[in-house]
Amino acid sequence: MKIKIKNLTILLLFIVNTLFSAELEEIIVIEKKLSSLNGWSNNQSISSIDEQELNELGAQHPKQIFRRSPGLWISRGSGQEHLTAIRSPVLSGPGACGSFLILEDGLPVRPTGFCNVNGLFETFFEMASGVETITGPASARYGANAMHGVINILSKPVNSENKFYTNIGPNNYKNFEIRTGNQEDWSFDGHFANNDGFRDESGYDQQKIKIQSIFSVSTWDATLKATLTNLNQETAGYVNGLDSYKNEEFSKRNFNPDAYRDANSQRVFLRLTKEDKNTINSITSYIRSNDMKFFQHFLPGTPLEENSHKSFGINLQRISEYNSFTFVQGLQLDFAKAELTETQKDALTTSSAFNNATRPQGKHYDYEVDSTVIALFAGIEDYILNKNLNLFADSRAEFIKYDYSNNMISGNTREDGTKCGFGGCYYNRPSDRKDDFNEISARIGIITNYESVNYFAQMSLGFRPPQINEAYRLQKKQNVTDLDSETLTMFEVGTRYDWQSLSGSLSLYQSKKKNSIFRDSENFIVDNGKTDHKGIELSLDWLISSNSIISTNITYGDHKYDFETDTSMREKIRVGNEIDTAPKMMANLILNSSLNEDTSLEFEIEHMSSYYTDAANLHEYDGHTLYHARFTKKMSDTFKTYIRVDNIFDKTYAERADFNAFGGDRYFPGLPREFYIGLEYTF
Repeated sequence: MKIKIKNLTILLLFIVNTLFSAELEEIIVIEKKLSSLNGWSNNQSISSIDEQELNELGAQHPKQIFRRSPGLWISRGSGQEHLTAIRSPVLSGPGACGSFLILEDGLPVRPTGFCNVNGLFETFFEMASGVETITGPASARYGANAMHGVINILSKPVNSENKFYTNIGPNNYKNFEIRTGNQEDWSFDGHFANNDGFRDESGYDQQKIKIQSIFSVSTWDATLKATLTNLNQETAGYVNGLDSYKNEEFSKRNFNPDAYRDANSQRVFLRLTKEDKNTINSITSYIRSNDMKFFQHFLPGTPLEENSHKSFGINLQRISEYNSFTFVQGLQLDFAKAELTETQKDALTTSSAFNNATRPQGKHYDYEVDSTVIALFAGIEDYILNKNLNLFADSRAEFIKYDYSNNMISGNTREDGTKCGFGGCYYNRPSDRKDDFNEISARIGIITNYESVNYFAQMSLGFRPPQINEAYRLQKKQNVTDLDSETLTMFEVGTRYDWQSLSGSLSLYQSKKKNSIFRDSENFIVDNGKTDHKGIELSLDWLISSNSIISTNITYGDHKYDFETDTSMREKIRVGNEIDTAPKMMANLILNSSLNEDTSLEFEIEHMSSYYTDAANLHEYDGHTLYHARFTKKMSDTFKTYIRVDNIFDKTYAERADFNAFGGDRYFPGLPREFYIGLEYTF
């Protein structure tokens, strides 16, 4: 699939650039405040990684970045695929990705209800000026899906240096990146990568483009951005068998050589801002679209899923600063149309008699969903209670509506209406319907205001509505889901400190999730799950000398079930069981030393403890510890080189381990030792 670049959009950017002019620095400062999570000034669970660190990392996959953020685990799959955990286990399933909100410059990459489990490959993390995360509920400010947390990718500002960058590595990996512009009112970013993959037939080609322009319209400053991404990927699934990932030759095999994923996305947004005395007003309008084809190699019959969406919206916001507090208020409107089809090309004859009879050749699903979101939010920041104590509070009312249309015969029949054996086809299509989800989210807390060490406490409520795939992609005998939104209530206390040579944060949290959505023993999608989550997050930077710094992030998490049931995967969930794929401990330690003005050396230790791979806590992955190194040399004012070694000791490990009652122990094998060389030229 060729990348879809809208010529009219690109032309518009350059035309607008020539028509208007603006004060560069003023626009950039305000844009950063509105795009960054740090604009939510009293949120105490924000962590960030800056541009310099991202450049030195030269990440090919988001996992390499977010292992440095406390409370996060981006579990690497095949190619650019991944699963996410934020103060949670790794969540899988048709709508689990709705528990995390992915933003780019403060705006959601996708509409509510139509999340992408691999959502980060639709962002431009490879050429970001920074990445930010919020661990814990952020629905009070950012709305639906910000239940467990938020990831935000920040674009490079228009005035960034022009650069050319290339990186080469094993398995024919190579990329080419360019940033160019006049450093005043327009810029162009391009990322182009190819990788053959370390497993058989698991390579990918990827292209990303971002064009920006800043200008003035009457008394308003404006920022216009267009982001386009394309991914063509061959996919390798799990390897099966106890400790099979330890067999180097076996782990390189791909047992699904026909599997692939083709995906592209386009996003354009225009933000108008005006600063008047102590008030900032902003109007942000946006349009988004994406198309994806996904060969479902993990299902009997290997059907092809094709999904797409088109959406547009507007976000109005006002930030007013008063003598004793800051008041934030806003309105968001979002309208989307999502489409999904699933088609099995050939008749299934190689599986069990039940699967052969109930998974028919032809189309399984064909539906459309129109969604409407209306949200009102308001917040108070830095409300002065006394000299050293401030109050903060936020609330949001969100009204979500789905209008579902089935384009096939309703029920669990074949495409032509004939019945399958064994009581009906595996796939069931509900009749046309409408669903509404009206939710309130909130946060309140206090924070001290001392010079070096400060303390905070906050209570927050987040939610996520059922995702479209959960509500309407039914199976077997279930005709209607009638799901409620999942909710998560969290209490958190902690401290932030900044001494001469030591800075960082410590957070302790405890939370309860209700209405957790899962498939029960009848394969019905239900919402009566409950889970408990508690943990500790430590972030620390220690300047041990003028040339060396040690940085560490340590995450301890305890995630347990608080209900009992049997699931569709024949797992027995019991109260007090630890949730599977939820390591107790994750840690990252980095020593960065400047050998001289032009040379730096960095060592990194990545640790993950053991975790259960099934809900019954009968099977376990041992965990792993990996070592990495990076060397940076500035050859001149314009030329810089990088050398990176990942997995120095060539440790065999699993990126993610799982146990399935139908297939036993299974793993995504970890990457062996890899060397990368990067070159950067500034012009």
